[in-house]
Amino acid sequence: MSTRLGMVIALGLCACARQVVKPEAPPAAAEAPRPAVEAAPRPAPAEPLQADPAHAGAAPDESRLLDGLAASLREQKKLDEAESVVRRVLQRHPRDADAYKNLALIEADRGRVRLAEIALANARKLDPGDPGIPNTLGILAMRRNEPAAARERFAEAVKLDPAYAVAWANLGAVALAYRDYPAAEEAYAKAVALDPLRHEMHLGLAWALEGARKPAEALAEYEKVLALRPGQEEALFGRALALKAKNQLAAAKAAFEQLAALTDGSRANDARAQIASIDLRLQHAAPAAAESAPDRAGAAK
Repeated sequence: MSTRLGMVIALGLCACARQVVKPEAPPAAAEAPRPAVEAAPRPAPAEPLQADPAHAGAAPDESRLLDGLAASLREQKKLDEAESVVRRVLQRHPRDADAYKNLALIEADRGRVRLAEIALANARKLDPGDPGIPNTLGILAMRRNEPAAARERFAEAVKLDPAYAVAWANLGAVALAYRDYPAAEEAYAKAVALDPLRHEMHLGLAWALEGARKPAEALAEYEKVLALRPGQEEALFGRALALKAKNQLAAAKAAFEQLAALTDGSRANDARAQIASIDLRLQHAAPAAAESAPDRAGAAK
C-alpha cells in the first residue's frame, strides 16, 4: 500500500471518531457518538457539532453520558473498559443507536471488521438517516481492500447528507486509489469547500491536482496545508515536487534539502534522491547554456 493511500485511509479511520458530540459534562476527551452529521484519518479532530436530541436514536441523558464515557475510554485505548460501558448501556437501553456506533468503533480498533459491521447494521436500523454509518462502513471496506464497495458506501453517505465533508474526502481517496484524478479533484474540491480548515482536505486535493499534472494549482494547495499545519511532511514533499515540475529547480532543491535535514522524517531518503536528480539536470543544463551563448552572440551581430 502506498504511503499516500495509507495516510488517506488513516484519515478515514479518524473520521470514525469524529462522528461524536461532546456531552454537556466536562472532560473534552469524553465524547459520545453523534447521530447526525460528520467523519476519513485526523490526529487532532476539529470541534464536533452537538447532537440533536430530537434525532431518531437519541438516548436518555443517562445513556448519553455513558456513551460519552465509552467514547472517552476508547480514545484512551482502553477498549475492554469501553466495551463494558457500552454493554451496560445496551442492557438498559437496547435501542440506543449511539451505543452500537461506539461498539462498532471499538471492534474496528481491534481489527474485528465483521463484528464492527454487525454493530453498524444494528445502529442503522435505529438511525437510518445518519450518514456517518455508511461512511464508516466504507472505511471498513477500505480496510478489507475493497475500494469499489467503499466507494458505494461513501456515495451513499453524501447522498444522505450532501454537506458531509469527510465522506466527500473519502470518495476522493477512493478515486486516488484508482488514479482517477479528475474524480478525485472534484470530490476533494467539494470537501475543501465544506470544511476548509482541515489540512487533510487540502492535502488530498493537492495530490489529485498533482496527479492531473496541474503543478501550479497543486502548489497552491500544498501552501494552504502548510499554513494550517506548518512542517507537515507530505505537504513539504509535495510542494518541492510541484516546484520541480514547474522547473523552479533552485527553489525545489532548497525545499528538498529542508526535508533531507529532518533526521526522523520518512521522506528524507526520497528528498535526497530528488536532490541528486535536480543536480544532474542542473549539470546538463550548464553546458547547454554555455554552448548556446556563442550562437546568441552571433545572432546579435
